[in-house]
Amino acid sequence: MSDVLLVWAVSAYALAMLGYAAEFAFGRRSVGRQAQRAGRVAVVLTVAGWLAHVGSVTTRGFAAHRVPWGNMYEFSSMVSLVAVTVFLVLLSRQPVRFLGGFVMAPVVLYLGLAGTVLYAKAGPLVPALNSYWIKIHVVAAITASGAFMVSGVVTVLYLLRDRWERRHVVSLGPGAAAALEVGAPPSEPIARPDGLIGRLPAAEVLDRLAYRIIAFGFPVWTFAVIAGAIWAEQAWSRPWGWDPKETWSFITWLGYAAYLHARATAGWRGRPAAVLSLIGFGCLMVDYYVVNTVITGLHSYAGVS
Repeated sequence: MSDVLLVWAVSAYALAMLGYAAEFAFGRRSVGRQAQRAGRVAVVLTVAGWLAHVGSVTTRGFAAHRVPWGNMYEFSSMVSLVAVTVFLVLLSRQPVRFLGGFVMAPVVLYLGLAGTVLYAKAGPLVPALNSYWIKIHVVAAITASGAFMVSGVVTVLYLLRDRWERRHVVSLGPGAAAALEVGAPPSEPIARPDGLIGRLPAAEVLDRLAYRIIAFGFPVWTFAVIAGAIWAEQAWSRPWGWDPKETWSFITWLGYAAYLHARATAGWRGRPAAVLSLIGFGCLMVDYYVVNTVITGLHSYAGVS
């Protein structure tokens, strides 16, 4: 049942991705009403996929008789679920439906990889994970990773939009900067250049959104690192040993800490800070995929041969 529900969830997310893409691509053309309807249907499909995804995770836990995040397959599923949850929460508070296709794309790819290459049958935890700390440390890591996935998407969009603005805002004339803000009326008629990037919100809006998501995820990741050290003290009689997983978790923490510090420093805002954000996300991917599948260490229990 868990596997079937995951297939349903991925299918719903994939269809939702197409709906969001249709609205984003054609929303301002003659078929705008149909495109907006596609966007609304995409939201319904996202919620339906989220419910199926929650059902998949829940039934997986019942099948394994434990918490459903004990290997890479389950961890990937949970991270994707958190990413979709973050998007839906943002959608309930802000007009960010434009993000739908961009968020659903990595979620579908992530779940597709999880359900094929990383898939593992339900079974008991390895002895190293058989602790109540798995309900604390790993949940924090999952929550932060899901948030960082969404922030990575927003950061990439910010860099693309910022590049677009650098090329076109000057030529648009006085009042263009205000017109590019979401919902801000232009002081004079503006002919927007063709291209999908021009339909994104202003770079400043995307920059603030990415910052807020990372500002939420960073303390959670910090707690995950601290909780991991406490668990390591109980399991291996030392809080820190520069194991590859510990090392790359700390490097990831440094990457996002550098981003937040850069955002607080006037000279490093904007593109330089965004690059630091992507470096942090790249470190997170190394921490997750490379460390778990290539490097041998005390945390080599991904469930993948």
